[in-house]
Amino acid sequence: MISKRFSAAAETYDRHARPQLALAQSVISMLPEMYPEQILELGAGTGQLTRLLTDRFPEVLIDAVDLAEKMVMHSRARFHRFPHISWIVGDAQTWRGTDPYPLIVSSAALHWTADLKATFENIYANLEPGGIFALGMMLKGTLRELHDLRREIAPAKAPQNTLPTFEETKACLQAAGFKLERRKHSEEEILYDNASAFLKAIHEQGVTGGKVSAGNAPLTRTELGQLVADYQENYSVDGGVFATYETATFLLTKA
Repeated sequence: MISKRFSAAAETYDRHARPQLALAQSVISMLPEMYPEQILELGAGTGQLTRLLTDRFPEVLIDAVDLAEKMVMHSRARFHRFPHISWIVGDAQTWRGTDPYPLIVSSAALHWTADLKATFENIYANLEPGGIFALGMMLKGTLRELHDLRREIAPAKAPQNTLPTFEETKACLQAAGFKLERRKHSEEEILYDNASAFLKAIHEQGVTGGKVSAGNAPLTRTELGQLVADYQENYSVDGGVFATYETATFLLTKA
């Protein structure tokens, strides 16, 4: 499901991915002074973080892994002038490199995994002793306005799952064996022109239809129309409507 949804969004994702770019920049800003021989990026998507990595670490070998095949194909073509990047279809929860990596990074991706603890355990196994893992995550408060309205309009169709909380994410990282060096936890309100533009933006990022967005049945045309109208009425500010994004960035090491 996740693979199909983000594959479908490969061509449109970057058009609306301002929160994801900000999170990728936060991941890069967390990194200490270093120049690793090789980097593993998990959930590479359209290459937002990958581009920042190539700026920070020119010519360093990067294995860029993503579950969505069309995302990988899109990014492989987009980055064809960067032969040091290997684009790989793989699941962060199970994918293993030939040798452990000195640096593993991920941004705006691992909150979608089916088992966060197992994913972190697999990443720990992929990291060399003394290595660094820099992680950016979207958290439970993300798009809270949309989720609250959907529960009001169609309670029987409300999604049963949520994104992880900050404390749940931190606990899973520590349970996997990581040592927490630095962390940043924040909320930001992103402005969109109107409610329709907001819903279109998150749809073209592949966000709608996922485990935290789709209920057991789709909204009807009437329910969707009410959702747009209520969002416009309840969350309007000067210049448009807002949506909340809750994020966290972690810098971790392997003892």
